[in-house]
Amino acid sequence: MELEFCKILEQLVIDYLEPLKEQYSNYNLNFESLSFPQDDDSYMIEIKGFHKNEYDDTKTTPFVLLRLFVLFECNQIHITNIFIPSFMKHNGIGKKLIQKIFILANVVKYSLFLVDMVPSFYDKMIARGASPCIDCDDAVEITPNTLL
Repeated sequence: MELEFCKILEQLVIDYLEPLKEQYSNYNLNFESLSFPQDDDSYMIEIKGFHKNEYDDTKTTPFVLLRLFVLFECNQIHITNIFIPSFMKHNGIGKKLIQKIFILANVVKYSLFLVDMVPSFYDKMIARGASPCIDCDDAVEITPNTLL
């Protein structure tokens, strides 16, 4: 069940990102997924992106669009990295991706956390209604009250 959930989660992310390749085709946007068990109690999903290098059209610029860990023992998903390139910003892509992950997590009774956050992103998510984690100043829990 746990690995099946991880594969469903990974496919959900891929299905969401796939149309963006066409939308941002002038940037040669592409993605690849890497996923594997970390140990018996966790699973990592990482989505690497590539886009046309702004200085040299013959090269690509890699980036980690999303990295998350599914923690089976505590029924949690931790998003440790979410990065949207500048040419894709201000279109709600990151927020919608978090929302899709939250909806699926909620179905299987998992909690969703954004962790290892930079202060500016932390402050923005708190302003959007995410719940601060006790004794932690760089993580929030996404809840139904979070505006995504």
